[in-house]
Amino acid sequence: MVAEQGGAFVDNWAYLKTELNWLEKLLMVAVARQQKETKEVEKIARSKADRASSHWWKGIVSLEGQPAYDEYRKPAVPPQKQPYHQQMEARIQATRQRGVELGLPLLRDRLQLTPFEKNLVLLSLAPEVNRRYARLYRYLQNEEGVLHSDLPTLDLALRLLCRDDREWRTARTRLLSGSPLLQHNLLHLLPRPLDTTLNHYLQLSPPLLDYLLTEQPSADRLETLLTQISPLVHPTALVIDETPIAWEDLILPPSLLAKLKTLERQHMSQGTIALFAGKPGTGKTTAALAIAHSLQQPLHRVDLASIHPTDYSALLQEIATRRPPVLLIQSAQNWLRRSAILSPAAIHQFFAERHRQPSLTLLSLPLREAVALHWQPYFGAVLEFALPTESDRLQLWQRAFPAEVPLAEAFDWQALAKVRLTVGEIRMIAQSVFQQWSTTHQTALSLSEVQAAIADYQQRWGKRVW
Repeated sequence: MVAEQGGAFVDNWAYLKTELNWLEKLLMVAVARQQKETKEVEKIARSKADRASSHWWKGIVSLEGQPAYDEYRKPAVPPQKQPYHQQMEARIQATRQRGVELGLPLLRDRLQLTPFEKNLVLLSLAPEVNRRYARLYRYLQNEEGVLHSDLPTLDLALRLLCRDDREWRTARTRLLSGSPLLQHNLLHLLPRPLDTTLNHYLQLSPPLLDYLLTEQPSADRLETLLTQISPLVHPTALVIDETPIAWEDLILPPSLLAKLKTLERQHMSQGTIALFAGKPGTGKTTAALAIAHSLQQPLHRVDLASIHPTDYSALLQEIATRRPPVLLIQSAQNWLRRSAILSPAAIHQFFAERHRQPSLTLLSLPLREAVALHWQPYFGAVLEFALPTESDRLQLWQRAFPAEVPLAEAFDWQALAKVRLTVGEIRMIAQSVFQQWSTTHQTALSLSEVQAAIADYQQRWGKRVW
């Protein structure tokens, strides 16, 4: 590290090197502790089950052969005369007095970040500077030997940066409910399917990365950054879809079709909430469009996977204001799973308001099991959408192309039906084929052209469909 006289930093990079050096020491202490615990567990563990449950029994069974208790805590180490954060603050102020600005301290002061949030930014920045931090993260996150992200998880950040349970709870609540980092789209929590919030990865926005690593950060540049990536007005989240889908357009089991028609009849008498469960492409959105078309209402829909968690409150407010008669919420597991970021109170209030309105609310997700048990009583119906059978696929293909598309003689529909594709995939591939046919103005569409489109889909998305 290069520093000027009086402890001031020469530039922003010299400051970052010092902060990263502190982080590396923190990580190495955590690595040493984890290695020690692993070694001690191996002395007693006799099976995989013992190793998996070590977090419970090692608090009761002393690894040294002496009684131990979870409530025991080692005496606190007396603080040093000059703690690290005090030394850094003095050097930051000395640097400012010399007219040199530092990126992370400017961000901290502008957004009034807590020490946890400031260090969270540093933790997320480190693997963008050197991948050795990523290797340490993977080890501490038990991802060694598996191809995973280079990013730290929320769980790792809380374990490293919080000294006790109280700090852990305070930091988590602050981050998930009101952190300026999320409000200004500076930090993204990247969820993994059907996983807990603690396992969300932390990723800084590219503009923030550029700002933190610049040689000459300034307050003006920070304001420009906040203006560019933090729009004051959020775009409308609800999409209005008026695609005319009739009941006869649906290719579904008769029992499922009957349940959908029952939902339609319930719509005007009371507020109904229903759950649509099924893999992507099984016809959930098409079924919702058919209900809306039958009711002569537009379908308002939103995909929670495309909405940042910090915008959930704005979305709820938009729904409350517009009061859509038929509403489809896709990727609903983001709200309904046990570890959902949105508070249960907010979801409960949303359900209560929709029940009081003559409305139909459809919640769509891949797996019914992803829904926390305490939400089950709110659903007036749970409909499961299965992958289409070969007979279903035959009908889907025969309806996929407009009537004006001429087909080659002896077009083998059965050959297409044998290919295991979802409803959505068949429609997407058929649309691609139709667009290509419209461009080339061929006289007749051949089976080989459709099969080539299927093969192209397989190669593009890496899906085995034959």
